[in-house]
Amino acid sequence: MKKRTLTEEQLAECAALKAIYMAKKDQLELTQEKAGEMLGMNQGSFSHYLNGRNALNLEFASRVAVLLEVPVSAFSSRLAEAIDTLSISAEGIRQAADEIRRIYTAEAGESSYVSPAHRPWRPVRSYPMISWIAAGNRAESPTNLVPESSEKYYESTENAGDQGFWLEVKGASMTATTNPSFPEGTRILVQPEGFDVVSGKYYVAQHSDGEATFKQYVYDAGWGYLVPLNSAFKTVEMDENWEIIGRVVDARIHGL
Repeated sequence: MKKRTLTEEQLAECAALKAIYMAKKDQLELTQEKAGEMLGMNQGSFSHYLNGRNALNLEFASRVAVLLEVPVSAFSSRLAEAIDTLSISAEGIRQAADEIRRIYTAEAGESSYVSPAHRPWRPVRSYPMISWIAAGNRAESPTNLVPESSEKYYESTENAGDQGFWLEVKGASMTATTNPSFPEGTRILVQPEGFDVVSGKYYVAQHSDGEATFKQYVYDAGWGYLVPLNSAFKTVEMDENWEIIGRVVDARIHGL
């Protein structure tokens, strides 16, 4: 099964980060396993970033820069510029929000400054509903989208990336008697690039024979497992034949 191909720039960023890690690991008393644990991931996920299997993303770049005590620009000028832009934008939004709250407080005749709780605004994006077969093809090539599988689009405020897609849950292996539960027919939004593998989160994984499945990933005692929420189904021990191809970032039960 083909692995995702990174651009030359992305590969160069991974190589630069690996060189920094190799130069500083003894000084900082780090191993890949320890670094992964400190970053909230397993050793394999951390290694994938260093060796150019996964492209660096903003969240990981920010955290690993702190861990290695270097600026993000030391290994990625692209991500450093993006972080600077986000910081400027966030400051502008914060100032505008403060002004709105100040005006609201004055008009309401409040004697003290009260900041109402609110949820961060996120833009709505549309993602295609594709088949499980098409999802497997996308694992080999992120831009490989079967046209007939993309006739329906569904919206979400979650960010699944430019290549994100919806899948429809098949079978009862993820149906539980408590929350969360993903009964057959549930739509799940998959982020196929730039995700971290975190124990306890939900992912789509693919076997080398082409089979794809939706399960909870659990890392325990140095090994990864694909765990169904329905106890009637067996837990799958991951080996070299399994690859996680996407993280589930949203779910919608059909008909609600």
